[in-house]
Amino acid sequence: MNRAWSYLRSHWRNVVIHLFVWLFYLAFNNILLLTNSNNKANIVQLFVTYPLVAILFYVNVYGIIAPSVERRKYVQIILKTILLTGAYILVRYIVFFYIFPFLDFSNEYSKTRVMFQRFLPDSIWIASQYLLFSYGYWFAIYSVQLERKKRRIEADISILERDKARTELAFLQAKLNPHFLYNTLNFLFSDALEASPRLADSIMCLSQMMRSVSEVSKQPMVSVSNELTYIRNYLKLQQYRFGSQLNVQLTITGTEYEHHISLPPLTLISLVENIFKYGEVFNHSVPAQINVHLSETGLRFQTVNKRTEEPNYRQGGLGLTNINSQLSILYKDNYTLDIKEEEGIFSVDLQLSNYKSAYPLPLNKQSQEA
Repeated sequence: MNRAWSYLRSHWRNVVIHLFVWLFYLAFNNILLLTNSNNKANIVQLFVTYPLVAILFYVNVYGIIAPSVERRKYVQIILKTILLTGAYILVRYIVFFYIFPFLDFSNEYSKTRVMFQRFLPDSIWIASQYLLFSYGYWFAIYSVQLERKKRRIEADISILERDKARTELAFLQAKLNPHFLYNTLNFLFSDALEASPRLADSIMCLSQMMRSVSEVSKQPMVSVSNELTYIRNYLKLQQYRFGSQLNVQLTITGTEYEHHISLPPLTLISLVENIFKYGEVFNHSVPAQINVHLSETGLRFQTVNKRTEEPNYRQGGLGLTNINSQLSILYKDNYTLDIKEEEGIFSVDLQLSNYKSAYPLPLNKQSQEA
């Protein structure tokens, strides 16, 4: 009862519209009968029998067609519709041959009790008529739902394309020819290898990072392995840059599952960069932590760091809001992104199920060939 009342309160506009349509249909279909005040018995009969066909209509739509199509039990639709028709005929028989006579209301079947003469053909015809109406109504609302779903998907894809463009702007602001850039870095690496192995290793890390960013910008989804390779190189460069002052701990478990999980490009990288932008990375009493756990069921990526009062630098990145927006569209309910700050300690906990996203293919041909 509470569920019914809750449904009426939340869908009262639809209920009023349906009620108005039924009353209009009843009045239009029986205008002569309703204007004849001498035929009270037939008017009462009218207001009793129409609710029966309305019940038949809605039970077939929401009790049989909709759940059966959702579960793809198409044979059950025929069987349940036959049973529903039988139930309708039985109830109609009780009303006309027992309830109306008991209330002393005459009806068209009062003069005969032969089922096959009039009552059964009439009942089957009326049931068939309103069952056909119910199928037409269901197909209409189903078409509307499909159109709305199509528009939602188009809107989601539009948001993804917009966020993808922002990602490319954030990470690919340099417009140098990639081949020229990689060849130059390889030359510098070869030249620095003998003079300073540390410098050569830094150049190689930078080259791999830029190559990774250039490649993933063409893809809507990348493997966790790609992200972790970037993070390792990024942290190595930061370590070369700051030396022993830097205190960031990286822990990765389940590396054998790196290639089994996919996610939008630059997601994990952005969470790591968030530490260097807003976190204290030189605090040896409270080290910044990056914990990655991979398994058959999915990914858990955690960052914990003490937050600075002001950003360490102003350069823009992908942003936590942008990340959450992309994951929400791609994974629906198959992820959680928990962001907390307690007593100056900032933490991000991303959990992603090993589940194919809603858009596993490239968003469009242009992005694939860019």
